[in-house]
Amino acid sequence: MPENNNMQEAVSAFDRAIHLKPDFAEAYNNRGFMKGKLGQNEAAIMDLDRAIRLKPDLASAYYNRGVAKGKLGEYAAAIADYGQAIFLNPTFAQAYSNRGTAKKELKQYEAAIADYDQAIRLKPDYIEYHNRGVAKGHLGQPKAALTDFDQAIRLNPDHAGTYFARGIAKKELGHTKEARADFNIVLDLAAKAGDDKLKTEVEQLLQKLDNTD
Repeated sequence: MPENNNMQEAVSAFDRAIHLKPDFAEAYNNRGFMKGKLGQNEAAIMDLDRAIRLKPDLASAYYNRGVAKGKLGEYAAAIADYGQAIFLNPTFAQAYSNRGTAKKELKQYEAAIADYDQAIRLKPDYIEYHNRGVAKGHLGQPKAALTDFDQAIRLNPDHAGTYFARGIAKKELGHTKEARADFNIVLDLAAKAGDDKLKTEVEQLLQKLDNTD
C-alpha cells in the first residue's frame, strides 16, 4: 500500500538521522511513532524508551509509547505513560482522551468519564463524546449516554458506531421506534463502507426488535 510505503520510507529517513546523530531524541520518538503506525508496536516501544532516556521531558514520547502499549493491551502501562505526558503538558487533549479509553478498557468507567470531560474541555471532538457516552452506558446511564451520542453525531454525522450505540441506548430506554431508525442508518452506512460484519450484526438486532414488538 502506498501509505505503508511512505511510512517505511519515513522510518528509513529516521534511521539515517539516528546514524548521523545517535543522541537525537526526536528522531527516536518519530521513528517509534512511525513503527507504531506500521503495527510494529514492540519495536516502537524500544525506540520510545530510548527517546525518553535521552529526553525525559518529551511529552509526545510518553504519549506515543502509551499508544503502542495500548495496542498491545497493556492498558495500565499505557495509562501511566499518558499520565506522564499530561504531567509534562497539561493541555494535551489527546492524552486525556486516550487515557480515558485505556481506563474504559479496564472498566474504570467513572475515571474514564473524568478524562473525557477534560479532553472535551480542551478540544471537543466527536470521538470523546462517543466514548464518554459508551462509558455512561456501561454505568447504566442510557439517558446521559444519549445526550453524548447526539452531540457526537452533530459533530460527525457519518460515524456508524455512534448511531449503533445511540440505538442501543434508545432501546434500553424503551424507545423502540427511534432505536430502529438509528439501526437502519447504521445499515446504510455499513453498506456504503462494505462492512458486512456490522451489517449482519444490525440485521440480527433488528430481527430481535421485530420479534419483541
